[in-house]
Amino acid sequence: MNGLDEQDLKIELEFNRKDFEEIYFIDNQLSYYKSEETKRPFQHLMISLFVLIPFLYFSLTEDKVEFLTIALGLIFIFNLIRYAISVYQINKKRSRIKVYLDEVQTIKKHRLELNNREFKIIQDDITTKEVWSDFTGFETNDSFLYLISKSTDYLIPKKSMSIFKYEELKSILNQKIK
Repeated sequence: MNGLDEQDLKIELEFNRKDFEEIYFIDNQLSYYKSEETKRPFQHLMISLFVLIPFLYFSLTEDKVEFLTIALGLIFIFNLIRYAISVYQINKKRSRIKVYLDEVQTIKKHRLELNNREFKIIQDDITTKEVWSDFTGFETNDSFLYLISKSTDYLIPKKSMSIFKYEELKSILNQKIK
């Protein structure tokens, strides 16, 4: 199909929670230790802990508190707070994704309908429509399509449809979204 001139395109989507989880959690994005958001704070926390331990040991065995030990303790506490904030943010994102996927999992039918005027997602009895001019862009890779519109964004896993339909959809998006 060279576009949508002849007829509307209808694509039945198969929802699989694992497909979405693979996309959302790829490359340790939401890992508490390895994500970009938490990696540096975790490294700084560990370094400050390993530097603090000998000074703390010396202070406890010698029964004297050195200024350097107090300063290193404060740096450790600062790094601990930074890391805790990062973990909290990751936890919030993970929770939002879980809630979203739980909601989507209750929906039995997922279908895309495209025509010359609009893009529709039909989930059970709920239809979401977007006119093509509302889309500001889209991204595509080997795993998914990500459509960006003025009102909301759409993530469509490649595995939720046949390869032929995926390529056809990608071609139409290239034509319709400038």
